[in-house]
Amino acid sequence: MSTTAKRAFSIDDLAAIQMVGGAQLSPDGKTVVCVITRAEGEERKDFVVLIDVHSKQQTLIGKGSSLQWSPDGSAIAYMGEHNGQEGIVMHQINNRSEEFLTAVRTSGYFADHYADTNFRWSPDGKSIAYVSAEQEEKNEEEGVIVFTNLLYKTKGGRGRQHYSDESRNQVYLVSISDRKTKCLTRSGSASHSISWSPDSQKICFISNTTGHEDRNQWSDVFAVDITNGAIEKISSEKGSAFQPVWSPDGQFIAYLGITSELSTNDSPAEDTQLFIVPSDGGPAICLTRSLDRRVEQLSWDPTARFIYFTAGDSGNTFLYRVAIISGKIDPVIDQRGKVYEYSLSSDGKKIVYVHTDITGVPDIFIADTASRSVDMLTGAREALSGNSMLQPAESFLFQSTDGLKIQGWLMKPYAFNPGNKYPLILVVHGGPHNMFGNEFEDRMQLLSANGYGVLFINPRGSSGYGQEFSNGCVKAWGEGDYNDLMRGVDHVLENHPWTDGSRLGVTGQSYGGYMTNRIITKTNRFKAAVADGSISNLISFAGTSLYHSLIEAEFQGSTYDNYDLLWKCSPLKDVKNVSTPVLFLHGQTDNEVPFSQAEEMFIAIKKMGIETMLVQYKGEGHGWRPDLTLHNKTDLLERMLGWFEKYV
Repeated sequence: MSTTAKRAFSIDDLAAIQMVGGAQLSPDGKTVVCVITRAEGEERKDFVVLIDVHSKQQTLIGKGSSLQWSPDGSAIAYMGEHNGQEGIVMHQINNRSEEFLTAVRTSGYFADHYADTNFRWSPDGKSIAYVSAEQEEKNEEEGVIVFTNLLYKTKGGRGRQHYSDESRNQVYLVSISDRKTKCLTRSGSASHSISWSPDSQKICFISNTTGHEDRNQWSDVFAVDITNGAIEKISSEKGSAFQPVWSPDGQFIAYLGITSELSTNDSPAEDTQLFIVPSDGGPAICLTRSLDRRVEQLSWDPTARFIYFTAGDSGNTFLYRVAIISGKIDPVIDQRGKVYEYSLSSDGKKIVYVHTDITGVPDIFIADTASRSVDMLTGAREALSGNSMLQPAESFLFQSTDGLKIQGWLMKPYAFNPGNKYPLILVVHGGPHNMFGNEFEDRMQLLSANGYGVLFINPRGSSGYGQEFSNGCVKAWGEGDYNDLMRGVDHVLENHPWTDGSRLGVTGQSYGGYMTNRIITKTNRFKAAVADGSISNLISFAGTSLYHSLIEAEFQGSTYDNYDLLWKCSPLKDVKNVSTPVLFLHGQTDNEVPFSQAEEMFIAIKKMGIETMLVQYKGEGHGWRPDLTLHNKTDLLERMLGWFEKYV
């Protein structure tokens, strides 16, 4: 019987990929509500979809995000639009009617990546708490903008103003019965990341009340009484608190935290840990230090005896739970791949989660906690892999130049023939404290589909290997991690005869773009480089990026006290060594890594007569984010492939 070989993955497949997220199981356990993101013209739109757990039939109910079942399961609240206003929409399950509860406006002020502008239904179902900001009245001369704050920029990108306003997010309440709203936290500092007490009388939240939220990351857990507006401080540990969750019995509040007093609103080297604190205040206890991994996404078990969380481990992201009394930590979902998000059923017997691996785009699964049985509710990966061949990757370990053990992955090219020689592309991750691993990545699949071997590595500084490893690049960007990457390339060339050491390319985004720039100033072994959203000058970056605190935290001091070290670690310092043709890709309104970073490197290399090109994407922010327009993402990927085809 003849079979038709699957074709190579292509850029045309990108528009067909549907991304899933926000999955929540109904209180009766029969229905999952989720967000399915798919292409609609040039944009990707979020659709609210119901999935019957047994039949897996999908029902579209609207466009929106941030989904919440009502406690009795009779309605779903989500963020949507009504007459041009964004706000909370309530969808009734029985008659499919919808009501617009209240408008929501979030401030462009950027607190940190963990700041959650969420909303939460009260346990008694009478109210919804949400995070919003008052519309600021502009009082400025025409053509003149005055800045007095350090964090005067937004993250940039489409859908955002370039500069932040003076407003700050606060905690609000809307009554379900009469739609009346009131602000619970009127203060000069931002309040966000909310969770209800089980008696529906208080809301805990995060705020930095030092009076210097532009200059430090010292945030704490607070609670506000919804009846009298009284606010009390709950946590008092040094460092930063994030994303609190009240226990079902009301006794504790769990939160993510770091203890460093010098941190950043971007990518901290310190791994977040799980802390619990008595709900009426007192000393906090860390429950996850023994795991020595970066902890995220907290949820209480309904019995209040366990807390669930995710943590990255050696290229995977698993779901764990920790026992409150004994501190014992057990894996709950530890299949190879990454658990992007999850939610527990109201009785704790089911877990709905989003999972991905190298050849599987994210899909929604439901697991039974007792039997450990798992069922896939969506078929995004089957729809994609049914037509195109997706390449797996082989994990391997090697020793770096100083003996440190490093993990990498090698993906073979499409239609691989062991008798042939193939070019090899090194892909470097961002962060610097991100983690590559067992997840679907369209860029790597496209490189493989176009005849390249793909090498990706977690050098020192990556998360998922413990705190000491995560600290590995602090005060030494582009030093030990550079050695790790080069030794990884050597290891692959030595152990895989099909790789062609004379045809090497390198690419990366954000910190990966920085490392791409750094690499080509240190070696000429790469025939082509593509730097996306890249950093070239750490001194100017520290003064123009939204993340000025990143340089202070990573180099353990103020910029003006570290000029020599920052210049030493800047690719621009050694730009005279570059001989590699390099393509720069950058968003026009990127405030995370400003466009000027690409300009500085491009101008220097152009003046040297080296082949180079600078491409700016109008209206786009930082790099490979999924909200790039389809046109821009297609153009970006085509240019990357074209550059490697021309020079490698």
